[in-house]
Amino acid sequence: MTRKILQEIVFIAVRVAIIVAFIYAGYSCISAAYDFGFKIFADEAKDPEPGIVKTVAIVDGKTDKEIGDVLAEKGLIDSGFLFMVQVKFSEYKDQLKPGVYELSTAMTPYKMMEVMSASDADEDAENIDDENYVPTKNEANLWDEADDTIKDDKDEKTEDGN
Repeated sequence: MTRKILQEIVFIAVRVAIIVAFIYAGYSCISAAYDFGFKIFADEAKDPEPGIVKTVAIVDGKTDKEIGDVLAEKGLIDSGFLFMVQVKFSEYKDQLKPGVYELSTAMTPYKMMEVMSASDADEDAENIDDENYVPTKNEANLWDEADDTIKDDKDEKTEDGN
């Protein structure tokens, strides 16, 4: 009889532990989803003013995710994926332009999108296409760095057979 009572107690304890584990997992998932959703629309800068200014070169043909990855690599934002989602939900969808940009960690992602979609980028792109245009040493290094990234991406795709 005591063995039967002990089995019931263990059975109940295991069920309670499983229920607690499911509640904790559900809470963690809901909390993570809320945090992600909040970050999409919060529009917060990574650092307070004055921030750190970094030069970023965006080449033609980059996807929003790739642009986000470049910004994250430079330390301007936390996540390239989050940036991509923010772009999709913003008025700047399909408007980010190639160019060389001075961006700051004190800028919000939406401010960065505004800068990268401004008509000034068209003028920079026109200058780059102009045969008489001579880039500054910094611009040339950034463009070389961006071209190397594209070449590396193409090399990886050829190795994969895609």
